[in-house]
Amino acid sequence: MEVKACIFTDAGKVRKINQDAAMVKVANTGRYGRISFACVCDGMGGLQKGEVASCKAIRAMENWFTEELSLMQNMEEEELWNTVEKSIRRLLVRVSADIRRYGKHRGIKLGTTLTALLQIGNRFMTFNIGDSRIYLVDREKAVAVTKDQSVLQDKLDRGLITDAEVAGDPERNILLQCLGTSLEVEPEVRRGELKGNATVVACSDGFWRRLEPCEIHKKLCPQMCVTSDDMLEECRKLSELAMSRREQDNISVAAMNIVY
Repeated sequence: MEVKACIFTDAGKVRKINQDAAMVKVANTGRYGRISFACVCDGMGGLQKGEVASCKAIRAMENWFTEELSLMQNMEEEELWNTVEKSIRRLLVRVSADIRRYGKHRGIKLGTTLTALLQIGNRFMTFNIGDSRIYLVDREKAVAVTKDQSVLQDKLDRGLITDAEVAGDPERNILLQCLGTSLEVEPEVRRGELKGNATVVACSDGFWRRLEPCEIHKKLCPQMCVTSDDMLEECRKLSELAMSRREQDNISVAAMNIVY
C-alpha cells in the first residue's frame, strides 16, 4: 500500500491569525503494514486563543499515534479497533479538560473542533467533535463520512429548516460541542471500509462550507492525486475557490491518497 499526503492551510482573506491546526502521520507496522492518521482542528474564532486550543489537540493526537498506538500493534484486529476507540475517547476527554483548565487559569475561554481518521489495512475509524469534516473521495464521488455537531445540523435533522435556508440561518455557526468548552465530550465515532483507492480529506468548515462535494471530487479523486505535489496544488485551488466565494474563515485541509 502507498500513501501520498499533503496539508494546506491559510488564514484567509479576513482574519489575521490562523487558528486552525492540521496533521498527517504515516507509519509502517510489522503486522498491519502501512497505517495512516489525519486530523484537523479549527480553533474557535469567536473565542480567545483558538490557535492554542487547536495546537494542544493536534499535539495530543500526534503523541497518541507515535506512543500509544504503537503499543497496540500486536493485538488481534477486533481487539485493536475496540481499544483504539476507547483510548481516543479517553484522550479527547482529557484534552478538553486540559484546554478548559488552561483557560480558567488565564481568565479566558477557548475551544476547538476536531475531526480525525485512522486507517489500518482497508478499515478506518473517524472521530468528530464540532463541524470540521472528513470526506472520502473515490473514483465516482466525494462523501462526508462525519456528521456535524452543530445547531444547524440538528435543525436539518429535525426538519426545522431546508437545505436552501442553511446559508441564511442566524445559528449556522453555533456548535453543540467543542473541545475546551463542553463539560462532557462525546465524539461522533464511525467505522468503515475502504473499497479501493481513495483520498481522505480532513478539513475545517472554512474549506467545505463554500464547496460542493462534486467540486472536491473533481480535484481530489484518486486519479488526480498522482503525486503529493499534485494533491497540494489541488487543495490550494479549492481553497482559493472557497475564498473567491467570500469565505471569511481560516481554511485548512489535510489530504491522504491511499492506493492499494
